[in-house]
Order: sequence, then structure tokens, then C-alpha cells
Amino acid sequence: MSKSETKNLSYVVYEELKSEILGLELVPGQAISENEICKKFNVSRTPVRDALWRLQEQGFVATMPYHGTYVTKLNMSEIKQLIYMRIAVETNVICDFIDITTPMILEDVRYMIRKQEAIILEKDFTPEMFYQLDLQMHAVWFEVTGMMKIWEIIQDAQVHYTRFRKLDFETETNFARIIKDHKRIFEMIQNKDKVGLAEVLKEHLSYSIERMKPHIEINYKDYFEDSFEA
Repeated sequence: MSKSETKNLSYVVYEELKSEILGLELVPGQAISENEICKKFNVSRTPVRDALWRLQEQGFVATMPYHGTYVTKLNMSEIKQLIYMRIAVETNVICDFIDITTPMILEDVRYMIRKQEAIILEKDFTPEMFYQLDLQMHAVWFEVTGMMKIWEIIQDAQVHYTRFRKLDFETETNFARIIKDHKRIFEMIQNKDKVGLAEVLKEHLSYSIERMKPHIEINYKDYFEDSFEA
């Protein structure tokens, strides 16, 4: 097998494993077997080891001598810091958005909220579907204000924050509450109420921490490397 072929296979394995880790198909703390991956993708050890090395470099997996390779656990302290950062950044971005938005852009946001209302009523609804619509809506103000690089940085915090958000959406049972928050944010934008917006957005982005507390302490404690109170 040529080097280019090995590299291509390594990329395929890497992308698939990364997707499974982010989608919580491979849960935090779960052991990863090289042999099983080789069988799954019908490849030799070389591309698998290359893929695992790349995942380790990015913090998705960790190798413990004499014990094997594991999906890294979530760090609650880092998650809380990232939420704090997002609240501060997104508040400023939306305030800038308020100053330059147009009726057409606002109508686009209103339409996204309507799509959220419609999708939760569909028979084949999944939390992932709502998660993607949520991302699209929040990305609007970053795009309009020319701050997409900052949005990308937030999204690149995948090792801990993205997986936490996925877990948050997977355990959410009241998507109507999230939509209600989105409507409140939209109302503040329409009314150019920057003070009210700051309060609503902080509540919206930080709510998951308190909502998730009992889930983490009872059902997902083993997913985290530190305590909830970290």
C-alpha cells in the first residue's frame, strides 16, 4: 500500500472516530480497541494508529501505558469557562448585530425559529436535528457582524464544550423551553434592548449547567474527570 493510500485510509478512520466521539457514540472514558477498529474498517494497524495519534494530539483520546487507549473524559471546569466566554462574546456580538441588522435579516431569524417549532413536532425528530438548527440561528449574528472567525473558535472547542452540548441536547425533554428563549432573544433584538438582551442571553446560555447537574451526578458522573462543583 502506498503512503498516499495509507494517508487516505487514516483520514477516513480519523473522521469516523471523531464523529462517533462528538456524537457520543463513543462515550467519555470508553476504551478503544485497535483490533476492533481494524476489523470495522478492514484496514491494517498503520492507518488506525495514525488516526488515533491525530485524535490524541487534539485531545479526543488518551493512551495509558499498559492499559490502552480511551476516549478522554469531559472537564467541567473548562466547560464552565467556555460558557462564560461565550456569554461575554456573544452578548457583544448581538449588540453589534442590533446596530446593523435589517428587516430582511430579522425575518430570516424569525423563520429559523419557526423551523424549530415545526421540527419538534415531526415523527422522526431527533435532538441532533434541533442542535443543528440551533447552531444555524446563533451563527447568524456572528456572520452578519463579520465575526465568523470567533464563531469558528467557539465551535472548535470540541473536546469538552461540544460534547457537553451534545449531551445537554440528548437529555433535554423540553425543547419548547429553548424555543421560548430564542423568541425572547429575538424580541430583545427587535426592540434594540441591549440591557435586557444581556440578561436573557446569559440565562439562556448558562441554563444547561444547572439543568444538567442532576443528570451528571446520577447518570453521567463517569463521563467527567472532575466534579460538578469544579
